Amino acid sequence: MSSATVAPPVPQRAPSVPLGDALLERIRAWSYYRTADAANRRDLRLDLLRGFCIFAMVVDHFGGDSWLYAITGGNRFYVSAAEGFIFISGFVMGQAYHAKSQRSGLTPAMLDALRRARTLYLATVALTLIFSALYLYTDLTLWTGRDFGLGIDSLQEIAVAALTLHYTYHGTDILALYTLLILVAPLLLLLEYTGNAYWLLAISWLWWLGYQIYPEEASVPWYIRHGENFPIAAWQVLFVTGHVLGFSRERWSEWLRTFRRLRVVMVALGIAVTLGLISLAWRAENGFFDIDPNVLNESFFKVPLRPARLVAFLSVAIVAYTSATYLWYPLKRVLGWLMLPLGQAALYSYIVHFFLILLVYNLAPMVAALPWTPSEEVFTPIFQSAVVLLLWLLVKRRVLFGVIPN
Repeated sequence: MSSATVAPPVPQRAPSVPLGDALLERIRAWSYYRTADAANRRDLRLDLLRGFCIFAMVVDHFGGDSWLYAITGGNRFYVSAAEGFIFISGFVMGQAYHAKSQRSGLTPAMLDALRRARTLYLATVALTLIFSALYLYTDLTLWTGRDFGLGIDSLQEIAVAALTLHYTYHGTDILALYTLLILVAPLLLLLEYTGNAYWLLAISWLWWLGYQIYPEEASVPWYIRHGENFPIAAWQVLFVTGHVLGFSRERWSEWLRTFRRLRVVMVALGIAVTLGLISLAWRAENGFFDIDPNVLNESFFKVPLRPARLVAFLSVAIVAYTSATYLWYPLKRVLGWLMLPLGQAALYSYIVHFFLILLVYNLAPMVAALPWTPSEEVFTPIFQSAVVLLLWLLVKRRVLFGVIPN
Protein backbone atom coordinates (compact mmCIF):
# COMPACT_ATOMS: atom_id res chain seq x y z
CA MET A 1 0.00 0.00 0.00
CA SER A 2 1.60 3.23 -1.09
CA SER A 3 1.41 6.43 0.88
CA ALA A 4 1.45 9.89 -0.70
CA THR A 5 3.31 12.75 0.89
CA VAL A 6 1.10 15.80 1.38
CA ALA A 7 2.89 19.13 1.13
CA PRO A 8 2.32 21.48 4.05
CA PRO A 9 0.03 24.41 3.27
CA VAL A 10 1.78 27.55 2.17
CA PRO A 11 0.78 30.46 4.43
CA GLN A 12 -1.02 33.16 2.51
CA ARG A 13 0.27 36.68 2.91
CA ALA A 14 -2.40 39.06 4.05
CA PRO A 15 -3.31 41.54 1.34
CA SER A 16 -1.42 44.75 1.83
CA VAL A 17 -3.35 47.91 2.44
CA PRO A 18 -2.18 50.85 0.33
CA LEU A 19 -0.38 53.45 2.38
CA GLY A 20 -2.79 56.17 1.30
CA ASP A 21 -5.83 54.16 2.40
CA ALA A 22 -4.21 53.32 5.74
CA LEU A 23 -3.41 56.97 6.34
CA LEU A 24 -6.92 58.01 5.40
CA GLU A 25 -8.42 55.46 7.79
CA ARG A 26 -6.12 56.68 10.56
CA ILE A 27 -7.29 60.25 10.00
CA ARG A 28 -10.92 59.12 9.96
CA ALA A 29 -10.34 57.51 13.36
CA TRP A 30 -9.61 61.00 14.72
CA SER A 31 -13.22 62.06 14.09
CA TYR A 32 -15.39 63.07 17.02
CA TYR A 33 -17.99 60.55 15.88
CA ARG A 34 -15.49 57.66 16.16
CA THR A 35 -14.83 58.33 19.85
CA ALA A 36 -16.80 57.60 23.00
CA ASP A 37 -17.17 61.37 23.48
CA ALA A 38 -19.88 61.41 20.81
CA ALA A 39 -22.19 59.61 23.26
CA ASN A 40 -21.75 62.39 25.83
CA ARG A 41 -24.86 64.45 26.56
CA ARG A 42 -22.77 67.59 26.17
CA ASP A 43 -21.20 68.41 22.82
CA LEU A 44 -17.58 68.56 23.93
CA ARG A 45 -16.59 70.24 20.67
CA LEU A 46 -18.51 73.33 21.74
CA ASP A 47 -16.88 73.19 25.18
CA LEU A 48 -13.46 73.03 23.52
CA LEU A 49 -14.21 75.98 21.23
CA ARG A 50 -15.72 78.05 24.03
CA GLY A 51 -12.67 77.24 26.14
CA PHE A 52 -10.49 78.62 23.37
CA CYS A 53 -12.62 81.78 23.34
CA ILE A 54 -11.98 82.19 27.08
CA PHE A 55 -8.27 81.58 26.55
CA ALA A 56 -8.18 84.17 23.77
CA MET A 57 -10.07 86.79 25.80
CA VAL A 58 -7.74 86.33 28.78
CA VAL A 59 -4.68 86.75 26.57
CA ASP A 60 -6.10 89.66 24.57
CA HIS A 61 -7.22 91.63 27.64
CA PHE A 62 -3.63 91.88 28.85
CA GLY A 63 -2.31 94.34 26.30
CA GLY A 64 1.38 94.64 25.55
CA ASP A 65 3.47 92.76 22.99
CA SER A 66 3.12 88.97 22.88
CA TRP A 67 3.66 86.18 20.37
CA LEU A 68 0.44 84.61 21.71
CA TYR A 69 -1.49 87.19 19.68
CA ALA A 70 -0.56 85.18 16.60
CA ILE A 71 -2.85 82.47 18.03
CA THR A 72 -5.61 84.60 19.56
CA GLY A 73 -5.67 87.47 17.05
CA GLY A 74 -4.80 90.02 19.71
CA ASN A 75 -8.24 91.60 19.30
CA ARG A 76 -6.85 93.06 16.07
CA PHE A 77 -7.85 90.31 13.66
CA TYR A 78 -11.01 90.47 11.57
CA VAL A 79 -12.88 88.28 14.05
CA SER A 80 -12.42 87.98 17.81
CA ALA A 81 -13.23 85.61 20.65
CA ALA A 82 -16.19 87.78 21.68
CA GLU A 83 -18.19 86.82 18.58
CA GLY A 84 -17.52 83.15 19.23
CA PHE A 85 -18.45 83.46 22.90
CA ILE A 86 -21.82 85.11 22.19
CA PHE A 87 -22.71 82.78 19.30
CA ILE A 88 -21.80 79.58 21.16
CA SER A 89 -23.70 80.79 24.23
CA GLY A 90 -26.83 81.25 22.13
CA PHE A 91 -26.33 77.92 20.36
CA VAL A 92 -25.80 75.94 23.56
CA MET A 93 -28.76 77.62 25.24
CA GLY A 94 -31.05 76.94 22.29
CA GLN A 95 -30.04 73.29 22.22
CA ALA A 96 -30.27 72.80 25.99
CA TYR A 97 -33.62 74.52 26.41
CA HIS A 98 -35.10 72.72 23.43
CA ALA A 99 -34.31 69.46 25.21
CA LYS A 100 -35.70 70.82 28.47
CA SER A 101 -38.91 71.99 26.82
CA GLN A 102 -39.34 68.51 25.33
CA ARG A 103 -38.81 66.85 28.72
CA SER A 104 -40.57 69.23 31.09
CA GLY A 105 -42.62 71.56 28.93
CA LEU A 106 -42.22 75.13 27.73
CA THR A 107 -43.03 76.93 30.98
CA PRO A 108 -40.30 75.27 33.11
CA ALA A 109 -37.77 75.97 30.35
CA MET A 110 -38.77 79.65 30.23
CA LEU A 111 -38.59 79.97 34.02
CA ASP A 112 -35.17 78.35 34.03
CA ALA A 113 -33.98 80.90 31.46
CA LEU A 114 -35.22 83.72 33.69
CA ARG A 115 -33.30 82.27 36.64
CA ARG A 116 -30.21 82.22 34.44
CA ALA A 117 -30.78 85.88 33.58
CA ARG A 118 -31.05 86.71 37.28
CA THR A 119 -27.68 85.04 37.94
CA LEU A 120 -26.03 86.99 35.14
CA TYR A 121 -27.63 90.24 36.30
CA LEU A 122 -26.27 89.82 39.83
CA ALA A 123 -22.81 88.97 38.49
CA THR A 124 -22.81 92.01 36.19
CA VAL A 125 -23.90 94.42 38.91
CA ALA A 126 -21.46 92.97 41.46
CA LEU A 127 -18.46 93.22 39.13
CA THR A 128 -19.40 96.74 38.05
CA LEU A 129 -19.66 97.93 41.65
CA ILE A 130 -16.48 96.15 42.78
CA PHE A 131 -14.25 97.58 40.07
CA SER A 132 -15.83 101.03 40.27
CA ALA A 133 -15.12 101.06 44.02
CA LEU A 134 -11.53 99.96 43.38
CA TYR A 135 -11.19 102.86 40.95
CA LEU A 136 -12.61 105.40 43.40
CA TYR A 137 -11.10 104.29 46.70
CA THR A 138 -7.79 102.59 45.91
CA ASP A 139 -4.60 103.32 44.00
CA LEU A 140 -4.52 99.90 42.37
CA THR A 141 -3.49 99.70 38.75
CA LEU A 142 -6.52 98.74 36.67
CA TRP A 143 -6.40 97.31 33.16
CA THR A 144 -8.17 100.29 31.61
CA GLY A 145 -5.88 102.93 33.07
CA ARG A 146 -7.14 105.65 35.38
CA ASP A 147 -7.22 108.21 32.58
CA PHE A 148 -10.13 106.21 31.14
CA GLY A 149 -12.39 107.57 33.87
CA LEU A 150 -15.75 106.39 35.09
CA GLY A 151 -17.93 109.14 33.69
CA ILE A 152 -19.75 109.23 37.04
CA ASP A 153 -18.30 110.74 40.23
CA SER A 154 -20.79 109.56 42.84
CA LEU A 155 -20.82 105.97 44.10
CA GLN A 156 -24.55 106.32 44.75
CA GLU A 157 -25.15 107.28 41.13
CA ILE A 158 -22.92 104.42 40.02
CA ALA A 159 -24.96 102.00 42.15
CA VAL A 160 -28.27 103.15 40.67
CA ALA A 161 -26.90 103.10 37.13
CA ALA A 162 -25.40 99.64 37.64
CA LEU A 163 -28.61 98.25 39.14
CA THR A 164 -30.61 99.51 36.17
CA LEU A 165 -27.96 98.34 33.67
CA HIS A 166 -27.31 101.89 32.49
CA TYR A 167 -23.64 101.72 33.46
CA THR A 168 -20.91 99.07 33.25
CA TYR A 169 -17.22 99.00 33.97
CA HIS A 170 -14.89 98.15 31.10
CA GLY A 171 -15.06 94.37 30.78
CA THR A 172 -18.48 93.94 32.31
CA ASP A 173 -20.08 95.44 29.20
CA ILE A 174 -20.25 92.06 27.49
CA LEU A 175 -21.88 90.63 30.64
CA ALA A 176 -24.53 93.36 30.52
CA LEU A 177 -25.19 92.46 26.89
CA TYR A 178 -25.37 88.78 27.81
CA THR A 179 -27.78 89.51 30.67
CA LEU A 180 -30.20 91.37 28.40
CA LEU A 181 -30.02 88.62 25.79
CA ILE A 182 -30.78 85.91 28.35
CA LEU A 183 -33.59 88.06 29.73
CA VAL A 184 -35.42 87.87 26.39
CA ALA A 185 -34.54 84.19 25.90
CA PRO A 186 -37.98 83.04 27.15
CA LEU A 187 -39.55 84.99 24.27
CA LEU A 188 -37.12 83.33 21.86
CA LEU A 189 -38.11 79.94 23.26
CA LEU A 190 -41.80 80.74 22.86
CA LEU A 191 -41.40 81.76 19.21
CA GLU A 192 -39.25 78.72 18.41
CA TYR A 193 -41.54 76.34 20.27
CA THR A 194 -44.57 77.62 18.34
CA GLY A 195 -42.82 77.29 14.97
CA ASN A 196 -42.05 80.97 14.41
CA ALA A 197 -38.26 80.68 14.25
CA TYR A 198 -38.15 82.17 10.74
CA TRP A 199 -39.97 85.29 11.92
CA LEU A 200 -37.54 85.51 14.80
CA LEU A 201 -34.55 85.36 12.46
CA ALA A 202 -36.13 87.94 10.14
CA ILE A 203 -36.67 90.40 13.00
CA SER A 204 -33.16 89.84 14.34
CA TRP A 205 -31.42 90.39 11.03
CA LEU A 206 -33.58 93.40 10.12
CA TRP A 207 -32.69 94.95 13.47
CA TRP A 208 -29.00 94.34 12.76
CA LEU A 209 -29.40 95.86 9.28
CA GLY A 210 -31.19 98.89 10.71
CA TYR A 211 -28.28 99.48 13.07
CA GLN A 212 -25.84 99.46 10.15
CA ILE A 213 -27.76 102.30 8.48
CA TYR A 214 -29.37 104.19 11.36
CA PRO A 215 -27.40 103.31 14.50
CA GLU A 216 -28.96 105.92 16.77
CA GLU A 217 -32.54 105.10 15.83
CA ALA A 218 -31.95 101.33 16.13
CA SER A 219 -30.26 101.53 19.53
CA VAL A 220 -32.70 99.68 21.75
CA PRO A 221 -33.46 99.30 24.65
CA TRP A 222 -31.32 102.10 26.16
CA TYR A 223 -27.89 103.67 26.25
CA ILE A 224 -25.38 101.90 28.53
CA ARG A 225 -22.42 103.99 29.63
CA HIS A 226 -19.17 102.17 28.71
CA GLY A 227 -21.25 99.62 26.84
CA GLU A 228 -20.62 101.20 23.45
CA ASN A 229 -18.39 98.32 22.32
CA PHE A 230 -21.26 95.83 22.38
CA PRO A 231 -24.47 97.49 21.14
CA ILE A 232 -27.27 95.01 21.59
CA ALA A 233 -28.89 96.00 18.29
CA ALA A 234 -25.88 94.60 16.42
CA TRP A 235 -24.64 91.81 18.67
CA GLN A 236 -28.02 90.20 19.27
CA VAL A 237 -27.86 88.78 15.75
CA LEU A 238 -25.12 86.35 16.80
CA PHE A 239 -26.97 85.18 19.90
CA VAL A 240 -30.38 84.89 18.24
CA THR A 241 -29.02 83.08 15.18
CA GLY A 242 -27.06 80.72 17.40
CA HIS A 243 -30.14 80.16 19.57
CA VAL A 244 -32.32 79.26 16.59
CA LEU A 245 -29.67 76.93 15.16
CA GLY A 246 -29.23 75.26 18.53
CA PHE A 247 -32.97 74.84 19.04
CA SER A 248 -33.44 73.25 15.60
CA ARG A 249 -30.09 71.45 15.50
CA GLU A 250 -31.49 68.01 14.70
CA ARG A 251 -33.44 69.39 11.74
CA TRP A 252 -30.60 71.23 10.01
CA SER A 253 -28.09 68.49 10.85
CA GLU A 254 -30.30 66.02 8.99
CA TRP A 255 -30.56 68.50 6.12
CA LEU A 256 -26.76 68.76 5.88
CA ARG A 257 -26.43 64.98 5.93
CA THR A 258 -28.82 64.84 2.98
CA PHE A 259 -26.94 67.45 0.95
CA ARG A 260 -23.35 66.33 1.57
CA ARG A 261 -21.91 68.15 -1.41
CA LEU A 262 -23.20 71.43 -0.06
CA ARG A 263 -21.43 70.68 3.21
CA VAL A 264 -18.17 70.10 1.34
CA VAL A 265 -18.61 73.35 -0.57
CA MET A 266 -19.28 75.28 2.67
CA VAL A 267 -16.16 73.88 4.32
CA ALA A 268 -14.05 74.60 1.24
CA LEU A 269 -15.30 78.19 1.09
CA GLY A 270 -14.73 78.59 4.82
CA ILE A 271 -11.13 77.44 4.50
CA ALA A 272 -10.51 79.64 1.47
CA VAL A 273 -11.93 82.78 3.10
CA THR A 274 -10.11 82.11 6.38
CA LEU A 275 -6.77 81.70 4.60
CA GLY A 276 -7.52 84.85 2.64
CA LEU A 277 -8.20 86.78 5.86
CA ILE A 278 -4.94 85.55 7.41
CA SER A 279 -3.05 86.59 4.28
CA LEU A 280 -4.79 89.97 4.23
CA ALA A 281 -3.99 90.62 7.89
CA TRP A 282 -0.34 89.60 7.46
CA ARG A 283 0.15 91.71 4.35
CA ALA A 284 -1.58 94.72 5.89
CA GLU A 285 0.54 94.39 9.05
CA ASN A 286 3.78 94.22 7.10
CA GLY A 287 2.91 96.85 4.50
CA PHE A 288 3.07 94.59 1.46
CA PHE A 289 0.43 96.58 -0.36
CA ASP A 290 -0.75 100.14 -0.32
CA ILE A 291 -4.20 100.24 1.22
CA ASP A 292 -5.79 102.77 3.49
CA PRO A 293 -6.02 101.10 6.94
CA ASN A 294 -9.22 103.05 7.57
CA VAL A 295 -10.88 101.09 4.75
CA LEU A 296 -10.05 97.76 6.40
CA ASN A 297 -10.95 99.03 9.85
CA GLU A 298 -14.36 100.24 8.69
CA SER A 299 -15.08 97.14 6.60
CA PHE A 300 -14.37 94.83 9.56
CA PHE A 301 -15.44 97.22 12.32
CA LYS A 302 -16.12 95.14 15.43
CA VAL A 303 -18.56 97.39 17.30
CA PRO A 304 -21.45 97.38 14.77
CA LEU A 305 -20.51 93.94 13.37
CA ARG A 306 -20.13 95.03 9.78
CA PRO A 307 -21.16 92.54 7.04
CA ALA A 308 -17.54 91.72 6.21
CA ARG A 309 -16.89 90.89 9.85
CA LEU A 310 -19.87 88.54 9.96
CA VAL A 311 -18.57 86.81 6.83
CA ALA A 312 -15.19 86.50 8.54
CA PHE A 313 -16.83 85.04 11.63
CA LEU A 314 -18.88 82.56 9.60
CA SER A 315 -15.77 81.36 7.76
CA VAL A 316 -13.65 80.98 10.87
CA ALA A 317 -16.54 79.29 12.71
CA ILE A 318 -16.94 76.73 9.92
CA VAL A 319 -13.22 75.96 9.94
CA ALA A 320 -13.08 75.77 13.74
CA TYR A 321 -16.08 73.47 14.09
CA THR A 322 -14.95 71.25 11.20
CA SER A 323 -11.48 70.98 12.73
CA ALA A 324 -12.96 70.13 16.13
CA THR A 325 -15.06 67.42 14.45
CA TYR A 326 -12.54 65.68 12.20
CA LEU A 327 -9.36 66.37 14.19
CA TRP A 328 -11.01 65.76 17.55
CA TYR A 329 -8.65 63.07 18.86
CA PRO A 330 -5.37 65.00 18.45
CA LEU A 331 -6.96 68.31 19.47
CA LYS A 332 -8.35 66.78 22.65
CA ARG A 333 -5.03 65.11 23.47
CA VAL A 334 -3.08 68.34 23.02
CA LEU A 335 -5.55 71.04 24.14
CA GLY A 336 -8.43 69.30 25.86
CA TRP A 337 -6.87 69.31 29.33
CA LEU A 338 -6.84 73.13 29.22
CA MET A 339 -9.70 74.20 26.97
CA LEU A 340 -12.43 71.80 28.11
CA PRO A 341 -12.46 72.88 31.80
CA LEU A 342 -12.37 76.56 30.80
CA GLY A 343 -15.20 76.06 28.31
CA GLN A 344 -17.36 74.09 30.73
CA ALA A 345 -17.01 76.83 33.36
CA ALA A 346 -17.01 79.74 30.91
CA LEU A 347 -18.86 82.30 33.03
CA TYR A 348 -16.72 81.54 36.09
CA SER A 349 -13.57 81.78 33.97
CA TYR A 350 -14.59 85.11 32.47
CA ILE A 351 -15.41 86.64 35.86
CA VAL A 352 -12.30 85.39 37.66
CA HIS A 353 -9.85 86.37 34.93
CA PHE A 354 -10.44 90.07 35.69
CA PHE A 355 -9.22 89.60 39.25
CA LEU A 356 -6.19 87.62 38.06
CA ILE A 357 -5.26 90.34 35.56
CA LEU A 358 -5.70 92.90 38.34
CA LEU A 359 -3.26 90.88 40.47
CA VAL A 360 -0.69 90.69 37.68
CA TYR A 361 -0.94 94.39 36.85
CA ASN A 362 -0.10 95.26 40.44
CA LEU A 363 2.72 92.70 40.70
CA ALA A 364 4.34 93.97 37.51
CA PRO A 365 6.19 96.89 39.22
CA MET A 366 7.80 94.40 41.62
CA VAL A 367 9.04 92.35 38.69
CA ALA A 368 10.31 95.52 37.00
CA ALA A 369 12.35 96.30 40.14
CA LEU A 370 14.32 93.06 39.87
CA PRO A 371 18.00 93.32 38.84
CA TRP A 372 17.24 91.56 35.59
CA THR A 373 14.10 92.78 33.90
CA PRO A 374 12.92 90.77 30.89
CA SER A 375 11.82 92.53 27.75
CA GLU A 376 8.12 93.06 27.10
CA GLU A 377 8.19 90.36 24.42
CA VAL A 378 9.33 87.88 27.09
CA PHE A 379 7.51 89.32 30.08
CA THR A 380 4.00 89.57 28.59
CA PRO A 381 3.54 85.99 27.28
CA ILE A 382 4.96 84.57 30.52
CA PHE A 383 2.39 86.40 32.61
CA GLN A 384 -0.39 85.63 30.14
CA SER A 385 0.42 81.93 30.32
CA ALA A 386 0.66 82.08 34.12
CA VAL A 387 -2.79 83.67 34.41
CA VAL A 388 -4.34 81.10 32.06
CA LEU A 389 -2.79 78.23 34.02
CA LEU A 390 -3.83 79.73 37.35
CA LEU A 391 -7.37 80.16 36.04
CA TRP A 392 -7.35 76.54 34.87
CA LEU A 393 -6.18 75.42 38.32
CA LEU A 394 -8.96 77.39 40.03
CA VAL A 395 -11.52 75.75 37.75
CA LYS A 396 -10.13 72.27 38.36
CA ARG A 397 -10.13 72.85 42.13
CA ARG A 398 -13.63 74.39 41.90
CA VAL A 399 -12.51 77.35 44.01
CA LEU A 400 -15.52 79.45 45.13
CA PHE A 401 -17.83 77.57 42.77
CA GLY A 402 -20.55 77.98 45.37
CA VAL A 403 -20.22 81.77 45.21
CA ILE A 404 -19.17 82.65 41.66
CA PRO A 405 -21.57 81.61 38.84
CA ASN A 406 -20.11 78.83 36.73
